[in-house]
Amino acid sequence: MNSPCPKNIVEKVTEVGSLPQTLAAVLKVINNPNSAADEIADTISRDVSLTTRVLRMVNSAQFGRKRKVTKVSEAVIIMGINSIKVLTLSSSVFGMVTDGEFFKKCNIKRIWRHLIETASNARAIAEEIGYKEPEEAFVAGIIHDLGIILMLLYYREEYLEVVPKMGTDKEGIESAERSIFGLTHGEVGSAMTSAWKLPSNLTFVVENHHKLAADIIAEESALNNIVALADRLTIGPFENYAPDIEKNIEFVQSACGALKLSSEAVNRIRKESILESIKLAEYLDLDIGDILDILTEANEKLAELYFSLEKIYVEKRNLQKRFRETATEPVHH
Repeated sequence: MNSPCPKNIVEKVTEVGSLPQTLAAVLKVINNPNSAADEIADTISRDVSLTTRVLRMVNSAQFGRKRKVTKVSEAVIIMGINSIKVLTLSSSVFGMVTDGEFFKKCNIKRIWRHLIETASNARAIAEEIGYKEPEEAFVAGIIHDLGIILMLLYYREEYLEVVPKMGTDKEGIESAERSIFGLTHGEVGSAMTSAWKLPSNLTFVVENHHKLAADIIAEESALNNIVALADRLTIGPFENYAPDIEKNIEFVQSACGALKLSSEAVNRIRKESILESIKLAEYLDLDIGDILDILTEANEKLAELYFSLEKIYVEKRNLQKRFRETATEPVHH
């Protein structure tokens, strides 16, 4: 296939909801230190979908308001700048989908669930390790697989060929994408975030979250590793999204080591994030599937997956090591 470069895909995908205009306008006014709450509220109010989500969020249990908030300007003061940024980016990403029939075919509920769970995990991991801006980790989690959405919009049916390819090769999504298209969703997503002029550390995560970053730029590598781990602790957007289980365990172990997280802490974060993700989906008015199914699947497939299998894998590795040592011992006659 003669694949266009990521930039060409970004230019081609023009039906992206309210994202470019609303996102650019809101970030511009928020990043201006002289902007008042009324100015920020006025910019938000120009987008009906974002206004609805802001008012829905501020009146949720998370903010514990006894009186219903009906003004966006009041919501901005209550929620704070970081929460407004999170909602703006979230609404923008989730507003990209317009073709309901096609996205039923690619199980968009599972993709939304993956983004929400990754964001929840990332924020919790960031808080656990003392990362200075947990909300930034949440935003990075929301947008980390932006390239998947763009490739579905651009390639449509062709992109669904990636799913059986992942199942056959067991090498993960990037390997399947590169073999079919010659590029990856990370490259496409980072081209879009660059076009939106998002901070460089977010663009770095979008492009590199399937690998652990070396500590070259400390802040970028820490944020990337947070999201990389959070991504592996969720139900993937597709079956066989990550490589085979042994490679996945090694990746999770390495990420925990890089972030100085114990397996117990990560397992606790993973369990707690399930309910948090369900609540977030409700605030964002997203359908991520049946709640009972989500809880059942999480308990059966994820809650203890990595660290129970880790023990088996470590035992297997130790046995292989002892076998090799025995095989190389000199034979005494």
